[in-house]
Amino acid sequence: MRTAKFWMGTLLAGALALGYGCGSDANKDPAPQDAPQQQVPDAGTDAGVVLTLTDAQIARVLQVANEGEVMLGQYAASVATDQAVIDFNNQMVTEHTAVKQRLDGVLAAEGITPEDSSLSLQLQTEVQQLMQILQGPNAPAAGAALDLALLSAQLNAHARTAFIGDSLLTAQATNTALQQELLSERQAVQTHINEATDLQSAIVLPPIEPPVEP
Repeated sequence: MRTAKFWMGTLLAGALALGYGCGSDANKDPAPQDAPQQQVPDAGTDAGVVLTLTDAQIARVLQVANEGEVMLGQYAASVATDQAVIDFNNQMVTEHTAVKQRLDGVLAAEGITPEDSSLSLQLQTEVQQLMQILQGPNAPAAGAALDLALLSAQLNAHARTAFIGDSLLTAQATNTALQQELLSERQAVQTHINEATDLQSAIVLPPIEPPVEP
């Protein structure tokens, strides 16, 4: 299937288009465009040591992830040129706002007060850096190149959230309601990854029109 084969390439394309590699080196200057770095598997580690997170810290990571998606979606919807890309980013704003509100309700009901950790602070820094790059002088001005960059940013952020959830959060959460919320959010993230991948694939590899019979 074309979109399945295209999946991993989209993140590398995002790093290439934006000159951005996320991971434990997020505070360094962006990688040169001829040497894109895809560092999603480094999420949640410090020099190879896996972080130990409490439920309160896990909750804050989820909050930050949803807040970042809303921020990216709001900006992308305002500058994208393809209507499908605009619609997708508006969808991200609506759905991640709703998820954040649902999460806050779960936390209030369970008496969990979110706490920052090195991971949540890192994620905040990374989305801010990504926003700066999207708005910077080297970002595509308009058209398909901009739309691809915006979709790559969404894919990068969603893939990072998925990896962190699978490798750290789900395994360490102890509160049952929080565990259920993690599962629900992980399923939504995968749906968004699939949707963004399909959109990006359609821009890069548009359908081939059959020849007109004479």
